[in-house]
Amino acid sequence: MQTYPQYYPQMNNYGQQYNPQQPYMDRLAGLQQYQQTLQQPQMAGIQMSLPNQPIGLNGKVVDTIEQITANDVPMDGSVAIFPKKDMSEIYLKSWTPNGTIATVVYHPVMEESSNSASVQDNLKIGLSDEVTEIFMQKFDELANKIEELEKSMTKPMTKTTVSRTKKESET
Repeated sequence: MQTYPQYYPQMNNYGQQYNPQQPYMDRLAGLQQYQQTLQQPQMAGIQMSLPNQPIGLNGKVVDTIEQITANDVPMDGSVAIFPKKDMSEIYLKSWTPNGTIATVVYHPVMEESSNSASVQDNLKIGLSDEVTEIFMQKFDELANKIEELEKSMTKPMTKTTVSRTKKESET
């Protein structure tokens, strides 16, 4: 049968007395060190170490918006810029707090020259032929209804008055 080793705790700290202020002194020393580290950058000028961030813009040149994947959008809250190759649109994408990607699309504005014929083209509303045809049909319907109303109002009211007089004479 195996015997267990006996354990005798050593009580050699009888001579040391408990100092209740010791934990507070340690805290004070820690706070003083912290305060010194905060004051050092101010005394030495602007020598604050900034995190190493790459300088530049996030994003890439794309052919279509479908080429942009979720991995292309940085998750640090910054905005990524995706111009189209033909510069017809610029897409800005960033993550929202609810976990979706927000997209903003910018279109270029061309400067107008007063001597060109493009000024008149810009004043026209660019509607497709189908939309224009639908509007014209609706205008024609409205014109027909207005004509019907005018005709009904200009008809002589003699028939109705004659019939009233007959009815009154019959009674």
